Amino acid sequence: MIVDDEVDLREMLNLYLRKEGFVTETACDGQDLLDKIDSFQPDLVSLDVMMPGLKTTEILEKLKEKTCKPKIILVTVVRYSEAEKQIIFQTGNVVDYITKPFDLDDLLVRINKHVGSAQKLDAASSGIY
Repeated sequence: MIVDDEVDLREMLNLYLRKEGFVTETACDGQDLLDKIDSFQPDLVSLDVMMPGLKTTEILEKLKEKTCKPKIILVTVVRYSEAEKQIIFQTGNVVDYITKPFDLDDLLVRINKHVGSAQKLDAASSGIY
């Protein structure tokens, strides 16, 4: 699932990941993610850190209450220190982060690392992304 308030980026990622064989769903903010997550059941969420509405920490806390527990890659403009990374990775299911602007192939490598390219073959039935 791709969660970003930037429409152009969200749609570009959506098209790119579908081209790469993933089944995707998008959300425009944290509340939209929370509203869709249980019905879509993503294995991984690309979550923009700086969005209007709910703060990232609030989103991560509310995700703990959901039945679906996807892995999360944070998308941010901030470069974190090693100490900050440790705190982030202890919060919820955060497995990675990538800074904007990023290379699409770099994001794909990270996604495949955490989801596995073999799961793309079952994407239609499993709700990857």
